[in-house]
Amino acid sequence: FPCERWLAKSEDDGEIIRELVPSDIFTEKLMKDGTLKQIEEEVEDPLEVHTYKISVFTGDTYGAGTDANVFLNIYGDLGDTGERKLSKSETNFNKFERGQEDTFTIQAVDLGILYKIKIRHDNSMFSPDWFLEKVEILDETTEESFIFLCERWLSKKKEDKKIERTLYEQVRKARSLVPVKYETIVVTGFEKGAGTDANVFITIFGLNGDSGKRALKQKFRNLFERGKTNRFYLETLDMGELKKVRIEHDNSGLAPGWLVERVEI
Repeated sequence: FPCERWLAKSEDDGEIIRELVPSDIFTEKLMKDGTLKQIEEEVEDPLEVHTYKISVFTGDTYGAGTDANVFLNIYGDLGDTGERKLSKSETNFNKFERGQEDTFTIQAVDLGILYKIKIRHDNSMFSPDWFLEKVEILDETTEESFIFLCERWLSKKKEDKKIERTLYEQVRKARSLVPVKYETIVVTGFEKGAGTDANVFITIFGLNGDSGKRALKQKFRNLFERGKTNRFYLETLDMGELKKVRIEHDNSGLAPGWLVERVEI
């Protein structure tokens, strides 16, 4: 994995994280005379390292700027960057000020099509509250641009008091604005006491977002009994390729314990 670059805040581009791709593979083969022969092969179709230009737009509202440290993780269909600190703005000495655009450059192994980011701050310094308008990312290698709208506070004092946001790419999100009905099947196990009297909820997660926490209920039916299969139809925006589900109950009722055999969607 060749590098030949600095990992130093005072050298090169100031980055202390590098993603490396292999250039050669060395293997050893045992010969008939008992000696080991080293064989060198070039990696076929190695992954490319792409340069991503990140533009962060702070809102133009009172108190919008932040003095806190900001961190970003970019997700694509081929992987993610891992969390990176947005340290040095290329456009402003004092970054993340009200009504300001700050630009950063990071390099990472090709992420493919970008679909979401996670952005947060560490709530440090005297004025950590931050109103983030949007983030735009340009893949300089492919010249593709991706927009992630926020228009919310990252603050422990305002709005929902969260300092981390997950933002989805706008073009992909627009494609998902068609309502889809998901047939959801929940199978309760056969063991004694497997059924539950509690209220049950499910969240479905896909490449384009999630369904939000949804109650699984039907009128005049005793649900989630031992050995039974229950079927529900949940309508939500198209979430694309499904990644996971979260199934939970509120521990209410006389017998809340529940053995779930499987969930089908």
